Amino acid sequence: MQLLLLFTNHLTLACQACRNAFMHGGKDAAGWAIMVMLCIIIPMLAAVGYFVVRIAKRQNAHVDSQFDDPFLKDNNSKS
Repeated sequence: MQLLLLFTNHLTLACQACRNAFMHGGKDAAGWAIMVMLCIIIPMLAAVGYFVVRIAKRQNAHVDSQFDDPFLKDNNSKS
């Protein structure tokens, strides 16, 4: 526990204005709240992005052109 406090004692976890306001009162609650939110939000966004890419790759690999919508094809092109 002492080692954790040693490393995190001088970290700036919030913007300077918020940090100074809370440090003046003796607490660093805003800094830790921002750190906890970032530790939750960033992995969640990464997981959502990973699964979106994974689903898109699987969809492209297993697509069957028999079920394509004919209205989406460009029949007017001369290629």
